[in-house]
Amino acid sequence: MDDGEYKRIRSLMRVSVLHVWRAGNEVIAGMDPWDVVDEAWSSMAQKSFKSKGPFLPHALTVARNKAIDTRRRNEARRGDRSMDAPLLLRNELADSGGADVDYFQGLDQVAAIQKLSLAEEAIHEAGILSTVEREVFVAVRVNGRSRAAVGRELDPPVTGQRVGQIVAQAFIKIQAYVKKNEDVAPQTRRKKGG
Repeated sequence: MDDGEYKRIRSLMRVSVLHVWRAGNEVIAGMDPWDVVDEAWSSMAQKSFKSKGPFLPHALTVARNKAIDTRRRNEARRGDRSMDAPLLLRNELADSGGADVDYFQGLDQVAAIQKLSLAEEAIHEAGILSTVEREVFVAVRVNGRSRAAVGRELDPPVTGQRVGQIVAQAFIKIQAYVKKNEDVAPQTRRKKGG
């Protein structure tokens, strides 16, 4: 595995972690998703990176499971529940039929994680959004702030309706970027911004 592939896999693992954490509408306070990626990578290294098929789905599944474990530990630490209580992320594990079934379901999740990664790239790195579009989109769609509150903080202030238009415009650009790049190898995509 070359350095570019290593970085790509770890980046997708990070998106997998964030996907699990955001499934509950919260990112775990004080936790860095890269710490979970490191924990998952170390776990795979202890097993000599062996997998029952393609490595990427395996790596994403390990990262997903470590993210769920981290969330469980955090909830138990807060005292909201014990480690033995049912997991709040039932939708993540509802149809689990064991490690092999989870692994092959992971094959289906690779495409979704890659799309999320492309969307994150479009927002932060591709240079397709203006600074205002990026700030407004992240504030409203990622952080869940109200359009009116975001509009009041802009200079000059704008209405919540205008913020909605900016978010819609940004969303269309992000969707177009994802659609254009979802079948292109990461090494061949050219980043416009940085």
